[in-house]
Amino acid sequence: MTKFLKNKLSMMTIIAMTSVSLGACNDDNDFNSTSPNTEAPGEVTDPSEPTQKSTVSGKLVSYDGKTPIANALVYVVGQPNALNSRIATSLYSASSLDVEAEEPMIDSIATECGVAPEDSLASTCTNADGSYNLDIETDTKDLMIKFEKGAFTAEQKITLQDTGSSQAGVTELSDTVLQSVPKMVVIEGSYDSIELILAKLGLASTDAKTGEITESEFDLWNSTDNLFVDNNNDGKADIYDYEIVFFNCGQNGLSWLMDDSKRQILKDYISKGGRIYVSDHAYDIVEQTFPEYIDFFGSDDTPTNQPETMYQANQGQGGITIKSNIEPKLKSWLEGVTCAQGSCLNADGTVTIKGFAGGWARMNSVNSSKKVDIYASGQDSDKAMRPLTVAFNYGSGRVTYTSYHNEEGSDYCYDEFINGNLDNEEYYECLENPTEFAESELNAQQRILQYLVFEL
Repeated sequence: MTKFLKNKLSMMTIIAMTSVSLGACNDDNDFNSTSPNTEAPGEVTDPSEPTQKSTVSGKLVSYDGKTPIANALVYVVGQPNALNSRIATSLYSASSLDVEAEEPMIDSIATECGVAPEDSLASTCTNADGSYNLDIETDTKDLMIKFEKGAFTAEQKITLQDTGSSQAGVTELSDTVLQSVPKMVVIEGSYDSIELILAKLGLASTDAKTGEITESEFDLWNSTDNLFVDNNNDGKADIYDYEIVFFNCGQNGLSWLMDDSKRQILKDYISKGGRIYVSDHAYDIVEQTFPEYIDFFGSDDTPTNQPETMYQANQGQGGITIKSNIEPKLKSWLEGVTCAQGSCLNADGTVTIKGFAGGWARMNSVNSSKKVDIYASGQDSDKAMRPLTVAFNYGSGRVTYTSYHNEEGSDYCYDEFINGNLDNEEYYECLENPTEFAESELNAQQRILQYLVFEL
């Protein structure tokens, strides 16, 4: 654990997890041994068979201690009993499974949020508010609960006590020394600052006066240069040192995209499990590398599997406000958190997104033949319905792109600039000053980007 989280933990009261109890168990756990059945003389019972069903209930939240983590995989490590192993839930529908058939023992349990990567006694998904219930059958008292969400993982040891069910309480990702923060790097930008979203999630601290990042769980670079070189001489580009790379809008140049070898490094990195987040003017990182997934604004004559000329999509009108439709799971999550204006949702269930930069990058559509998730979409100033936030898997990795910024403050700076109230230097100082955001409550679009961090 890094110094930042250690300092954070020293100021927190770690929630002791109460847990589930089981009935009395036979000490002999040998699968080949038997013992007399006192209730039915003359019969024998396998002592390794679970003796009682129990439930563990809890809630998973981020490092800030309050932001719920939805649709995370939760499972209990352990080998199911050979005589009773069944698939508890299906990846999509239990109706596709013959749970009555005598099937061989399985190593993991499938859920809609994933498959436990190791032997598991029980598995489930967190709800929109981060809550979960785990039904367990075991004769073991000491267990390990593991959590997985995107690139984020954690694990918690629990000891089952003598009750049929128990509340595990609120588990923060930083509650356990066994937790793992994925290695992340943020490429700074002039018009965006995803690093402040990470700070709001408890992954960094900020200066009280300036709002700037002081300590963090991630690296913060002002250039992409070091991503594509092997500074540590381990035989591969340094981008492989990170599980997630955040590319802010307005970063220091995109000329590296003209280098075929660097684009191939990025593509291979994602294919092998890397995850990237890209915002607004940095869109060409996606367009030049994965043109077949998203149709960005440009020439109608360009085939969908070929990239447009760079910067062609930078056609959006700055300072506009869009009432955006959002996908159901994100909507459910937003219903359970608060925003600066109170509810994050409008009365009609949409979300208000503000602060689009001048020349923001427009998407026309996503490729229907590819599995591209659309988190937000809305009607542009030209009356066209456009995706605004999308993501897709590539190999073992994931790409997330958003056309808008993580703070609406940029429209204020832009309006003041075009109205003559700010000169060039003052304009850029306005864009780069995060104090107001650091001290304020999150608005709806910032909440969406919090949610997306755990979708990476």
